[in-house]
Amino acid sequence: MGRRNKGRELNGILIVDKPQGLTSNDVVSRLKRWSNANKVGHTGALDPMATGVLPVVFGEAAKFSQYGLDANKGYLARVQLGSATDTLDVDGNVVLIKPIPELSESSIVAVLESLTGPLMQVPPMVSALKYKGQPLYKLARQGQEIDRPPRPIHILSNELLQFDLNEGWIDICVRCSKGTYIRSLAESIGDAFGTVAHLSRLRRDLSGGFSLDQAQPWSNLESLQDCNPEIIDSSLLPVDAILSHFPRIDLTENECMTLIQGQKVSGKGIDVCDTMRAHFAGGPFIGLVSVDSDGVIAAKRMLSPAAAGMRGS
Repeated sequence: MGRRNKGRELNGILIVDKPQGLTSNDVVSRLKRWSNANKVGHTGALDPMATGVLPVVFGEAAKFSQYGLDANKGYLARVQLGSATDTLDVDGNVVLIKPIPELSESSIVAVLESLTGPLMQVPPMVSALKYKGQPLYKLARQGQEIDRPPRPIHILSNELLQFDLNEGWIDICVRCSKGTYIRSLAESIGDAFGTVAHLSRLRRDLSGGFSLDQAQPWSNLESLQDCNPEIIDSSLLPVDAILSHFPRIDLTENECMTLIQGQKVSGKGIDVCDTMRAHFAGGPFIGLVSVDSDGVIAAKRMLSPAAAGMRGS
Protein backbone atom coordinates (compact mmCIF):
# COMPACT_ATOMS: atom_id res chain seq x y z
CA MET A 1 0.00 0.00 0.00
CA GLY A 2 1.13 3.55 -0.68
CA ARG A 3 1.97 5.83 2.20
CA ARG A 4 -0.95 7.97 3.28
CA ASN A 5 -0.59 11.69 2.57
CA LYS A 6 -0.72 13.47 5.93
CA GLY A 7 -1.03 16.90 4.40
CA ARG A 8 1.11 20.02 4.29
CA GLU A 9 3.07 21.51 7.18
CA LEU A 10 1.15 24.76 7.54
CA ASN A 11 1.50 27.01 10.60
CA GLY A 12 -0.56 30.08 11.49
CA ILE A 13 -3.97 31.43 12.46
CA LEU A 14 -6.94 32.14 10.21
CA ILE A 15 -9.73 34.35 11.54
CA VAL A 16 -12.99 33.08 10.07
CA ASP A 17 -16.40 34.73 10.07
CA LYS A 18 -18.34 31.54 10.79
CA PRO A 19 -21.64 31.32 8.91
CA GLN A 20 -24.94 30.26 10.41
CA GLY A 21 -25.77 26.56 10.10
CA LEU A 22 -22.26 25.14 10.33
CA THR A 23 -20.65 23.79 13.47
CA SER A 24 -17.16 24.97 14.36
CA ASN A 25 -15.92 21.46 13.60
CA ASP A 26 -17.56 21.68 10.15
CA VAL A 27 -15.51 24.80 9.48
CA VAL A 28 -12.30 23.12 10.67
CA SER A 29 -12.80 19.94 8.63
CA ARG A 30 -13.55 21.86 5.43
CA LEU A 31 -10.58 24.19 5.82
CA LYS A 32 -8.35 21.20 6.53
CA ARG A 33 -9.47 19.55 3.32
CA TRP A 34 -9.31 22.69 1.17
CA SER A 35 -5.86 23.71 2.44
CA ASN A 36 -4.45 20.15 2.53
CA ALA A 37 -3.02 21.03 5.96
CA ASN A 38 -1.93 18.25 8.27
CA LYS A 39 -3.36 19.75 11.46
CA VAL A 40 -6.22 22.23 11.99
CA GLY A 41 -8.26 23.19 15.07
CA HIS A 42 -10.06 26.15 16.64
CA THR A 43 -9.88 28.21 19.84
CA GLY A 44 -13.48 28.12 21.03
CA ALA A 45 -16.61 26.69 19.47
CA LEU A 46 -19.65 28.61 18.29
CA ASP A 47 -23.11 27.01 18.15
CA PRO A 48 -24.47 26.29 14.65
CA MET A 49 -26.99 29.13 14.99
CA ALA A 50 -24.22 31.62 15.84
CA THR A 51 -21.99 33.56 13.46
CA GLY A 52 -18.83 35.58 13.81
CA VAL A 53 -15.23 35.39 14.91
CA LEU A 54 -13.78 31.88 14.95
CA PRO A 55 -9.96 31.73 15.17
CA VAL A 56 -8.77 28.60 13.35
CA VAL A 57 -5.29 27.33 14.21
CA PHE A 58 -3.03 25.50 11.76
CA GLY A 59 -0.10 23.25 12.67
CA GLU A 60 2.13 24.56 15.45
CA ALA A 61 -0.39 27.29 16.31
CA ALA A 62 -2.50 24.56 17.91
CA LYS A 63 0.09 24.37 20.71
CA PHE A 64 -1.12 27.79 21.87
CA SER A 65 -4.86 27.40 21.29
CA GLN A 66 -5.56 27.28 25.05
CA TYR A 67 -4.68 30.97 25.27
CA GLY A 68 -7.52 31.67 22.84
CA LEU A 69 -9.88 29.43 24.76
CA ASP A 70 -9.05 31.27 28.00
CA ALA A 71 -9.44 34.75 26.51
CA ASN A 72 -12.40 37.08 27.00
CA LYS A 73 -15.09 37.11 24.32
CA GLY A 74 -17.52 39.65 22.87
CA TYR A 75 -21.03 39.05 21.51
CA LEU A 76 -23.88 40.88 19.82
CA ALA A 77 -27.07 39.09 20.84
CA ARG A 78 -30.83 39.33 20.42
CA VAL A 79 -32.95 38.15 23.33
CA GLN A 80 -36.53 37.21 22.48
CA LEU A 81 -38.81 37.70 25.47
CA GLY A 82 -42.04 35.83 26.15
CA SER A 83 -41.08 32.33 24.96
CA ALA A 84 -38.65 29.71 26.24
CA THR A 85 -37.16 26.82 24.26
CA ASP A 86 -35.66 23.51 25.33
CA THR A 87 -32.23 24.57 24.05
CA LEU A 88 -32.46 28.19 25.30
CA ASP A 89 -32.03 29.37 21.70
CA VAL A 90 -33.97 29.68 18.47
CA ASP A 91 -32.96 26.19 17.28
CA GLY A 92 -35.01 24.54 20.03
CA ASN A 93 -38.69 23.79 20.52
CA VAL A 94 -40.87 26.27 22.39
CA VAL A 95 -41.71 24.79 25.79
CA LEU A 96 -43.24 27.77 27.60
CA ILE A 97 -44.92 31.07 26.74
CA LYS A 98 -45.44 33.86 29.28
CA PRO A 99 -46.69 37.41 28.95
CA ILE A 100 -44.12 40.20 28.67
CA PRO A 101 -44.61 42.86 31.35
CA GLU A 102 -44.55 46.58 30.70
CA LEU A 103 -40.94 47.58 30.09
CA SER A 104 -39.07 50.82 29.56
CA GLU A 105 -35.55 51.60 28.44
CA SER A 106 -34.56 52.41 32.01
CA SER A 107 -35.97 49.16 33.38
CA ILE A 108 -34.17 47.15 30.68
CA VAL A 109 -30.88 48.91 31.40
CA ALA A 110 -31.32 48.28 35.14
CA VAL A 111 -31.75 44.54 34.56
CA LEU A 112 -28.72 44.38 32.28
CA GLU A 113 -26.64 46.22 34.87
CA SER A 114 -27.79 43.77 37.54
CA LEU A 115 -26.45 40.97 35.35
CA THR A 116 -22.98 42.53 35.09
CA GLY A 117 -19.87 41.66 37.08
CA PRO A 118 -18.95 38.36 38.75
CA LEU A 119 -21.87 35.94 38.57
CA MET A 120 -22.64 32.27 39.05
CA GLN A 121 -24.17 30.65 35.96
CA VAL A 122 -25.72 27.23 35.43
CA PRO A 123 -24.49 25.83 32.09
CA PRO A 124 -27.25 24.82 29.66
CA MET A 125 -28.08 21.14 29.31
CA VAL A 126 -27.54 21.41 25.56
CA SER A 127 -23.80 22.09 25.71
CA ALA A 128 -20.51 20.35 25.03
CA LEU A 129 -19.70 20.01 28.73
CA LYS A 130 -19.21 16.39 29.70
CA TYR A 131 -20.78 14.20 32.37
CA LYS A 132 -19.02 10.87 32.93
CA GLY A 133 -17.35 11.22 29.55
CA GLN A 134 -20.55 12.02 27.63
CA PRO A 135 -21.34 15.49 26.22
CA LEU A 136 -24.41 16.92 27.90
CA TYR A 137 -26.11 17.62 24.57
CA LYS A 138 -26.09 13.89 23.77
CA LEU A 139 -27.70 13.11 27.11
CA ALA A 140 -30.25 15.87 26.49
CA ARG A 141 -31.20 14.24 23.19
CA GLN A 142 -31.90 11.06 25.15
CA GLY A 143 -34.27 12.98 27.40
CA GLN A 144 -31.91 13.04 30.39
CA GLU A 145 -31.54 16.01 32.69
CA ILE A 146 -28.25 16.12 34.64
CA ASP A 147 -27.68 18.32 37.67
CA ARG A 148 -25.23 21.07 36.66
CA PRO A 149 -23.59 23.05 39.45
CA PRO A 150 -23.31 26.79 38.80
CA ARG A 151 -19.92 28.04 37.66
CA PRO A 152 -18.27 31.44 38.18
CA ILE A 153 -18.25 33.77 35.17
CA HIS A 154 -17.62 37.48 34.72
CA ILE A 155 -19.80 39.75 32.60
CA LEU A 156 -17.48 42.69 31.95
CA SER A 157 -20.19 44.76 30.27
CA ASN A 158 -23.81 44.19 29.25
CA GLU A 159 -25.10 47.07 27.17
CA LEU A 160 -28.47 47.71 25.56
CA LEU A 161 -28.19 48.44 21.84
CA GLN A 162 -31.85 48.62 20.76
CA PHE A 163 -35.22 47.08 21.54
CA ASP A 164 -38.70 46.59 20.15
CA LEU A 165 -41.37 46.24 22.80
CA ASN A 166 -44.03 45.39 20.24
CA GLU A 167 -42.01 42.44 18.97
CA GLY A 168 -40.64 41.71 22.43
CA TRP A 169 -36.92 41.59 21.69
CA ILE A 170 -33.84 43.40 22.97
CA ASP A 171 -30.41 43.61 21.37
CA ILE A 172 -27.40 43.61 23.68
CA CYS A 173 -23.62 43.87 23.43
CA VAL A 174 -21.84 41.59 25.91
CA ARG A 175 -18.18 41.41 26.92
CA CYS A 176 -17.50 38.39 29.11
CA SER A 177 -15.06 35.83 30.45
CA LYS A 178 -14.48 32.39 29.02
CA GLY A 179 -17.13 29.81 29.85
CA THR A 180 -20.02 32.29 29.65
CA TYR A 181 -23.14 30.97 27.90
CA ILE A 182 -25.09 33.78 26.27
CA ARG A 183 -28.09 31.44 25.99
CA SER A 184 -28.11 31.13 29.77
CA LEU A 185 -27.70 34.89 30.09
CA ALA A 186 -30.78 35.34 27.88
CA GLU A 187 -32.71 32.99 30.16
CA SER A 188 -31.61 35.04 33.20
CA ILE A 189 -32.68 38.27 31.52
CA GLY A 190 -36.15 36.87 30.92
CA ASP A 191 -36.38 35.67 34.50
CA ALA A 192 -35.33 39.10 35.80
CA PHE A 193 -38.17 40.66 33.81
CA GLY A 194 -40.67 38.20 35.28
CA THR A 195 -41.12 36.33 32.02
CA VAL A 196 -39.18 33.80 29.94
CA ALA A 197 -36.76 34.31 27.07
CA HIS A 198 -34.51 32.62 24.56
CA LEU A 199 -31.58 33.64 22.38
CA SER A 200 -32.75 34.37 18.84
CA ARG A 201 -29.53 35.76 17.33
CA LEU A 202 -25.86 35.55 18.26
CA ARG A 203 -22.82 37.04 16.59
CA ARG A 204 -19.37 36.88 18.18
CA ASP A 205 -17.51 40.08 17.36
CA LEU A 206 -14.46 39.58 19.60
CA SER A 207 -12.42 36.52 20.53
CA GLY A 208 -8.91 36.36 21.92
CA GLY A 209 -8.07 39.86 20.74
CA PHE A 210 -9.40 39.23 17.22
CA SER A 211 -12.32 41.20 15.78
CA LEU A 212 -14.76 40.92 12.89
CA ASP A 213 -12.61 43.37 10.92
CA GLN A 214 -9.93 40.66 10.72
CA ALA A 215 -12.30 37.82 9.86
CA GLN A 216 -12.42 36.21 6.43
CA PRO A 217 -15.97 35.94 5.02
CA TRP A 218 -16.97 32.30 4.55
CA SER A 219 -17.98 32.96 0.94
CA ASN A 220 -14.37 33.91 0.18
CA LEU A 221 -13.05 30.78 1.85
CA GLU A 222 -15.51 28.50 0.07
CA SER A 223 -13.93 29.47 -3.26
CA LEU A 224 -10.66 27.87 -2.07
CA GLN A 225 -12.04 24.38 -2.62
CA ASP A 226 -11.65 24.86 -6.38
CA CYS A 227 -8.22 26.52 -6.19
CA ASN A 228 -4.61 25.74 -5.37
CA PRO A 229 -4.57 24.83 -1.63
CA GLU A 230 -1.61 27.16 -1.08
CA ILE A 231 -3.75 30.23 -1.80
CA ILE A 232 -4.92 30.11 1.83
CA ASP A 233 -1.35 30.57 3.10
CA SER A 234 -1.29 34.33 2.50
CA SER A 235 -4.36 34.79 4.72
CA LEU A 236 -2.74 33.22 7.78
CA LEU A 237 -1.64 35.38 10.70
CA PRO A 238 1.60 34.47 12.50
CA VAL A 239 1.49 31.70 15.11
CA ASP A 240 2.04 34.21 17.94
CA ALA A 241 -0.80 36.54 16.87
CA ILE A 242 -2.89 35.04 19.66
CA LEU A 243 -0.13 35.83 22.19
CA SER A 244 0.45 39.52 21.50
CA HIS A 245 -0.57 40.51 25.04
CA PHE A 246 2.56 38.83 26.46
CA PRO A 247 5.84 40.80 26.67
CA ARG A 248 8.56 39.96 24.16
CA ILE A 249 12.19 38.92 24.58
CA ASP A 250 14.73 38.63 21.74
CA LEU A 251 17.40 35.93 21.90
CA THR A 252 20.37 34.71 19.90
CA GLU A 253 20.14 31.64 17.69
CA ASN A 254 22.12 29.55 20.19
CA GLU A 255 19.86 30.64 23.03
CA CYS A 256 16.79 29.80 20.95
CA MET A 257 18.07 26.32 20.15
CA THR A 258 18.99 25.77 23.81
CA LEU A 259 15.42 26.55 24.85
CA ILE A 260 13.84 24.52 22.04
CA GLN A 261 15.93 21.55 23.18
CA GLY A 262 14.49 21.87 26.70
CA GLN A 263 17.48 23.47 28.40
CA LYS A 264 17.64 26.78 30.25
CA VAL A 265 19.32 30.08 29.43
CA SER A 266 20.82 32.30 32.13
CA GLY A 267 22.51 35.65 32.55
CA LYS A 268 20.03 37.87 30.69
CA GLY A 269 19.47 40.27 33.58
CA ILE A 270 15.72 40.69 33.05
CA ASP A 271 12.81 40.91 35.47
CA VAL A 272 10.77 37.96 36.71
CA CYS A 273 8.00 37.09 34.27
CA ASP A 274 5.67 34.10 34.19
CA THR A 275 5.13 34.19 30.42
CA MET A 276 7.07 35.92 27.63
CA ARG A 277 7.13 35.59 23.85
CA ALA A 278 10.62 34.54 22.76
CA HIS A 279 11.89 35.62 19.34
CA PHE A 280 15.06 34.92 17.40
CA ALA A 281 17.22 38.03 16.87
CA GLY A 282 14.33 40.45 16.37
CA GLY A 283 12.63 38.08 13.98
CA PRO A 284 10.63 34.84 14.13
CA PHE A 285 8.68 33.70 17.17
CA ILE A 286 10.06 30.50 18.74
CA GLY A 287 7.80 29.91 21.75
CA LEU A 288 6.76 30.95 25.24
CA VAL A 289 9.24 31.14 28.10
CA SER A 290 9.33 32.12 31.77
CA VAL A 291 11.96 34.05 33.73
CA ASP A 292 12.67 33.30 37.40
CA SER A 293 14.08 35.53 40.15
CA ASP A 294 17.66 34.62 39.15
CA GLY A 295 17.09 35.71 35.57
CA VAL A 296 17.06 32.14 34.30
CA ILE A 297 14.89 31.62 31.21
CA ALA A 298 13.03 28.31 30.87
CA ALA A 299 10.91 27.00 28.03
CA LYS A 300 7.14 26.77 28.57
CA ARG A 301 5.77 25.94 25.13
CA MET A 302 8.06 25.94 22.11
CA LEU A 303 7.73 25.57 18.38
CA SER A 304 9.51 22.70 16.70
CA PRO A 305 12.98 23.66 15.33
CA ALA A 306 11.66 23.46 11.76
CA ALA A 307 8.63 25.68 12.47
CA ALA A 308 10.86 28.15 14.33
CA GLY A 309 13.30 28.29 11.42
CA MET A 310 16.12 26.99 13.58
CA ARG A 311 18.79 24.48 12.64
CA GLY A 312 19.07 21.20 14.49
CA SER A 313 16.79 18.23 14.90
